[in-house]
Amino acid sequence: MTQSHGDDVVPESSAGGRKPAHRDAVERESNLPTIAALRAFVLSAQYRNFSRAADELEITQSGVSRAVRSIEDATGALLFERTGHGLVLTEPGALYLTEATEILSNLGAATLRLSTFQSGSERLHIATLPSLGSRWLAPRIGRFLNANPTIELTVTASIGQFSFEASDVDAAIHYGTDAWPDSQSEFLMDEVLIPVCRPDLIVGGKADPSALLGMRLIQHSHRPTAWREWFREIGMSHPNPTAGPVFEQYQMGIEAALAGLGTILMPLFMVLEELTSGRFVPLHDVPVRSPWSYFLIYPRTKRSKVAVQKMRSWLRAEAKRTVEQTARIFVK
Repeated sequence: MTQSHGDDVVPESSAGGRKPAHRDAVERESNLPTIAALRAFVLSAQYRNFSRAADELEITQSGVSRAVRSIEDATGALLFERTGHGLVLTEPGALYLTEATEILSNLGAATLRLSTFQSGSERLHIATLPSLGSRWLAPRIGRFLNANPTIELTVTASIGQFSFEASDVDAAIHYGTDAWPDSQSEFLMDEVLIPVCRPDLIVGGKADPSALLGMRLIQHSHRPTAWREWFREIGMSHPNPTAGPVFEQYQMGIEAALAGLGTILMPLFMVLEELTSGRFVPLHDVPVRSPWSYFLIYPRTKRSKVAVQKMRSWLRAEAKRTVEQTARIFVK
């Protein structure tokens, strides 16, 4: 049996008993430009010249001109003013350029994502704090990829909470609390803070908190009270614990401290390499735990995704290894 929908005759059922999808707007539109025409238009707009666009597309100049004209004929809109000095976008042409460029960009990204779906492969998109990603995750991630060669990994930087639904992120390494709406959380490790500086900045070679009174304190813009809270925690008074140069990212502050700018209060695991190599020395022999910790957060809808669970297990093991490594720094 069939049902009539205007000019289309749609079978009521097909093999397997399922109704086929109705033809959508894309299939019904007869004036949609081809991808080749869109590319010809975008390149012509960028170069303001049909000839240069033709060179890049490796077609003739008349071919580019015809492609652009096909869009104009289909829409009735003039895209360019042809002048003696080259092509000039009209107002509708400028608006169309913005949208056409985005369409081509999205199509390219979608095609690249599709190409990663090889047999047995799985994509995994992780978001992490910028400094955590560069100082801790990036140097270690090779171990994960070597153990999971079929996983196509993407790592992006993100600060604070965001909506998983509004992104393609599978999981996030988050600093703070485990409170994240509609998500699962996995504790990774606590954060302990330690003041460090270059060895040559310590007068007389005595590395203890009293040396901080005569040193410049490097501040972090996202934790403006960190030094004050640290001094209070160890029971020491400082005349102005919030004074000093302010850096937004830990990586910037670390580089400044390595250059001899002053002392910086850091999560111990982020400066483990510098402490081990002797480029930094600690100014206190007891790390102070901060009130927050590091967690892996992922939406409940992703908890059965194999790649997420593999990353979860690997991160927990790496976090445990890191805690053990940092503890050895202060073993006498």
